[in-house]
Amino acid sequence: MDVSTLHIGGIELNIFALLGITAILGLVLGYFLGKRIPFTGSSPKQSNPPEDYSVFLEGIQYILANETDQAIETFSRAVQINSETIETYVTLGNLFRVKGEIDRAIRIRQSILLREKVDQATKLQALFDMGMDYKQGGFLQRAISTFEEVIRRAPKRLDAYKELEDLCEDTHDWQRAYELQKEIRKLSNTNNQHIMAHLKTEQAKVEMERGNLDSAHGNLKKALSMDSTCVDASLQLGSLYWLKNRKRKALAIWKKLIKNNPRWAHVILLRLEAQDGMPSDETMVLEFLENVAEESLDPLARLALARCFMKRDKREQGLASLRRALEIKPDLREARKILGEVLLERGDERALLSEYRLLLDHLGPVTKCYRCQQCGLESDKIVWRCPGCHSWDTVQPRMIASD
Repeated sequence: MDVSTLHIGGIELNIFALLGITAILGLVLGYFLGKRIPFTGSSPKQSNPPEDYSVFLEGIQYILANETDQAIETFSRAVQINSETIETYVTLGNLFRVKGEIDRAIRIRQSILLREKVDQATKLQALFDMGMDYKQGGFLQRAISTFEEVIRRAPKRLDAYKELEDLCEDTHDWQRAYELQKEIRKLSNTNNQHIMAHLKTEQAKVEMERGNLDSAHGNLKKALSMDSTCVDASLQLGSLYWLKNRKRKALAIWKKLIKNNPRWAHVILLRLEAQDGMPSDETMVLEFLENVAEESLDPLARLALARCFMKRDKREQGLASLRRALEIKPDLREARKILGEVLLERGDERALLSEYRLLLDHLGPVTKCYRCQQCGLESDKIVWRCPGCHSWDTVQPRMIASD
């Protein structure tokens, strides 16, 4: 689902269009009441509305009908009738942004900024709108510079901090995003510790890739001090200890993580499957896997557990885990595929035929493993920050035991 749309009562509404409607309605009401109805101490006299007011209403009707081109044409006409109404230019610029005509939107903001008689608050908003235009157009560095200027002029403008922080996340400037989150917390008095923990974790990942394990360790400890439930931080901390050859410590962290967050067990087991170990580590790893097998796991975790067993030539434990996964989720195709490969290797044609009959019986539409609880975006891989709505911790596994 496009994050710029809302679905209400089966009707798809564009969020930017809704914002435009709100702005225009406020404009029309203020314009009409403030300028078109003179105060005489008695009831206002009835008169025909001026031409520009009629055009405003016409433009609103086009926006409500989601006819952006006609709305742009109408408000362009309104500007020609009365070029002094700055709010009309603002709305027109927003409509250009909705349509994706970023250059035209930016030119309108620039024209507002160059007007001498425009008040500073309106110019500040035009600058902010220009930042939004740059952002939607993909000109991220220009957007960053623009929001920095907004903050320089208005140090307590919360929406500018939020937009700038989001851009820093998009450009993987994790340290700066972290500092901006601290400012956001001061200005809004909200609890954003879980976001700050993720930002520290992302910093740690960068340090781990560079081989700076001590720095990464410090970032992960900081992350967990801010949010002890941050799954990604604990997952990365286990990986870090594994790299440091402190594998018993790594397994202890992952075991605790599975105990406290069983729905993420599959991610931990996939991480373990990908790790290289020495033959001397096998006893402790197998003990870990056998302990995990006793937990109440969802089908994805059972599948990952089976892979870990089979990688270590523990076919019977692997098959048992596969069959358990299929008991819970009969249409888990990957599990049936692996089971079929094992039976093919064994030459057990009868069992193989039976399994593939079961596979055909349970064929249905392929669904993604993860879904964002905020915007509905679906994914085949885990992401801690939704690429659709940019929210943290909203992408959750779909294939759980209760499905």
